Amino acid sequence: MPTCQNCGKKWSWFDSIKKLLTFRKSMKCNHCGKIQYQSASSRNITSLLVLFPIITIPFSIMFNLSLTSALLLELALILVVLFVMPLFLKLTNIEEPLW
Repeated sequence: MPTCQNCGKKWSWFDSIKKLLTFRKSMKCNHCGKIQYQSASSRNITSLLVLFPIITIPFSIMFNLSLTSALLLELALILVVLFVMPLFLKLTNIEEPLW
């Protein structure tokens, strides 16, 4: 779980997912109120995780899955990605450039 770089407290999974799903660059720590940013490496990893369900669509077509099976597979993958994303969240005090 991510740790605030100011106060050193760990964020809960629920707080982490809530902050990630706001799609803002800055995140406010619930413990100390200081602004935190997602690190560049963490942004890269979570971006790849979000793309994973989209990448699997051609495979469902290639294996001739029914529409219902493909939708259930995509839903399951989206839920797995949402569950795993906070584990890769790393925080920093400064906003790091993308590249």
